[in-house]
Amino acid sequence: MELLKIASKCTSKEEIRAQIDIIDKEIIALFAKRFQYVSEIVKYKSDVKSVVAQGRKNQVIKDRGEWAEAHGLDKETFEQIYRFLVDHNIGKELEILSGRIDV
Repeated sequence: MELLKIASKCTSKEEIRAQIDIIDKEIIALFAKRFQYVSEIVKYKSDVKSVVAQGRKNQVIKDRGEWAEAHGLDKETFEQIYRFLVDHNIGKELEILSGRIDV
C-alpha cells in the first residue's frame, strides 16, 4: 500500500481522491480476505439453520454498528452495510453447502 497523506494535508481534490482510492483498494482486499474465512466456515456447518445462524448474524450487525459509532460514524448506516454483507455471505455459504448436501 502506498503511504497515505493525512487528509488535512492534501492540497487538491485529486490528491484526496487518490488517497480515497488507496483506502478503498485496501478495504476491498480486506473484504476478499474476509470472504476466504466465510467460505471456509461452511466446513463446520451442516444445514441451513447453522448457515443462517440468526443469533450470530444479529450480534455481528449490532457490534459493527457500535464499532462504527465509536469511530464517529453513523451506526445505522454501518448496520445496513453489514446486514447486506452478511446476507450476501449467507447466500454464498448456502451455495457452497448445497454442493455438499441437498438444501
